[in-house]
Amino acid sequence: MRLGYALKRFRDVARAGLMLKKLNARDGWTREELAEFQSRRLLSLVAHAKERSPFYRELYRNVKTDGPVKLEDLPIMDKATVMDNFDQLVTDPRLKLTELHTHLGQLTRDEYYLGEYRVLTTSGSSGLKGVFVFNRREWSTVLAGSFRAGFMMGITSRFPSRWKITWIGADSPMHVSQRMAESTDLGHTKVQRLNATSRISDLVDALNAFQPEVLLTYPSIASLLAIEQMEGRLSIHPQVVETGAEVRTTEMTQNIREAWGITPFNLYGTTEAGAFNVDCALHRGIHLFEDLWIAEVVDAQNRPVPDGSRGHKVLATNLFNYTQPLIRYEVGDMLTVSPDPCSCGRPFQLVEEVLGRSDDIAYLPGPGGREVPVHPIHFHDALGALPEVKEYRVLHDDHGIAVTVVLRAQTSEEGVADKLTANLSMRLASLGAECPAMHVCFVDRIDRDASTMGKLKLVTSHVKALGV
Repeated sequence: MRLGYALKRFRDVARAGLMLKKLNARDGWTREELAEFQSRRLLSLVAHAKERSPFYRELYRNVKTDGPVKLEDLPIMDKATVMDNFDQLVTDPRLKLTELHTHLGQLTRDEYYLGEYRVLTTSGSSGLKGVFVFNRREWSTVLAGSFRAGFMMGITSRFPSRWKITWIGADSPMHVSQRMAESTDLGHTKVQRLNATSRISDLVDALNAFQPEVLLTYPSIASLLAIEQMEGRLSIHPQVVETGAEVRTTEMTQNIREAWGITPFNLYGTTEAGAFNVDCALHRGIHLFEDLWIAEVVDAQNRPVPDGSRGHKVLATNLFNYTQPLIRYEVGDMLTVSPDPCSCGRPFQLVEEVLGRSDDIAYLPGPGGREVPVHPIHFHDALGALPEVKEYRVLHDDHGIAVTVVLRAQTSEEGVADKLTANLSMRLASLGAECPAMHVCFVDRIDRDASTMGKLKLVTSHVKALGV
């Protein structure tokens, strides 16, 4: 490793450590102090974007920056708009999308672009991959946010006995989770990095050999490993389990609790927002770190939904990325924000539920030809509750609904397909939806696609709503 590169990376992590102290101090703020901070940061961000970005200069030509900016008065943008206007949207004219794609294709580690930028891409699970750029200070803020999440889970600096941490996820530095693991691996912890696309048997062997104290992975992987533990093939004793990047169903949470006797932490984050939100030790919901980003939970028409109601998507505003300003940027995550604060005393809003993405909704025919939107949670409730089922995946297309199922060990296929079909048919009927043709297929394992970071999308619908 080159000395100059190593020193720069060390400085970025050291800066993140100093930032962590400021972030933790904000836990004692009031909601009023938090709102005032957001207002100042938003004004600074909008003014910078308007001054340095040709795209925003035109978009915000009528936006005044000599006083507070009202977020709701600003236009909304989606991923396609950001990518189509990338070269004009960024505030450094040296950043060109075609050249960034070349850089991404050559990444092998935590490498800098132009000596000062980290370039990342999203998984593309929603159909379009995005490219996102952070300068060194902005990246330190991302890392500080991840340190904050670790602090809330009880993972603090420990010497001489270093934490043994296993991280299972994407194996490419193009993706934010792998990139953070690369950036922060300075030897202060013992880190085992494993690929989410590996066979479970290979993961079991590696975990048994390493014996991690902390397990960080997707909920679907954690659930499978929990089953391996309960069935006697895995024998580890983690003190902390954290899951994120996928929907975590009730059954997955129950498996983790039963296997290791602990309640898993739930991480919610997006590459675009650059903030990685997590629940505290009370596990009452995920704290939204609103000092790093603003999350507007809205319906399909971009109208705010009241706390306690399920949103259709989120309008995300990153408060610290001045290189690629993202202001009221559409993210298709369906969240429910709690109307009540957490009794831990932190000022941040709580997310009661993370329910997948709005493009996971299946639109099925109903009486009189009307459409019935079926939320993924109904598939989870109908399919995941069967004790014979280890994991499953649902595909809805013009031919009907195909369910791919992996069964638990020593479980017979006999009768399971009928149970699954009956459960799902009853659930759909209760929603007023007509049940399409259904097909259940049993397999030994569900393969994970490296191009989507090894994530398992439980429900996929290729049938769009009318008018879409």
